[in-house]
Amino acid sequence: MGATGLSGRKLVGHTGGVAGFVSRVMLVPEEKLGVVILTNAEEDNAFDAILFHVLDSYFGSGNTDWIGALREAEESAEKNAEEEMKKQAGGRASDSKPSLTLGKYAGKYEDAWYGPATIRMENGKLIFSLDHTATAIGELEHWQYDTFKTRWVDRTVEDAYVTFSLNASGEIDHFTMSAVSPFADFSFDYQDYFFGQPKAKAEKH
Repeated sequence: MGATGLSGRKLVGHTGGVAGFVSRVMLVPEEKLGVVILTNAEEDNAFDAILFHVLDSYFGSGNTDWIGALREAEESAEKNAEEEMKKQAGGRASDSKPSLTLGKYAGKYEDAWYGPATIRMENGKLIFSLDHTATAIGELEHWQYDTFKTRWVDRTVEDAYVTFSLNASGEIDHFTMSAVSPFADFSFDYQDYFFGQPKAKAEKH
């Protein structure tokens, strides 16, 4: 990521993280300055507030309340996300029905990049899991037509739409995914998934 700030100085930075940790690296090339923020938390605004406070102090460029400014920006983004999701719900064809009975959506699926996913029937409901991600398990609730909405049990995982496509025989060919929130973190790259039937099962048909 590149940006210009602090009285026209070029800033070059990147973020990273795993569950429970986030980090940020920021370079100011013309000043031969580098700042690294490592945290044992998952709050991006925390490392941004620390970073820009350090840069302000180093360059004597102001006394901005970064905690307040970033909180305000986050609240604005959350409000915009809520409004967008309300629009989605308002445009939903709530009276539509799935093409198949629920049990026919159950099965094993596989994405070439991610790997296996499982959809199973449990107490009359569809339960969806991304098998390599222990926290990614939740109920598939019908949204509209052949699109379902996954509400993950772990609320730190972004909810997703799961859309099934049928083949000419009226059987499930594959499903794709997309994040429910338009402001979902880019690391929830559901849009890259293409879950088809495992080859052994596909060849059987």
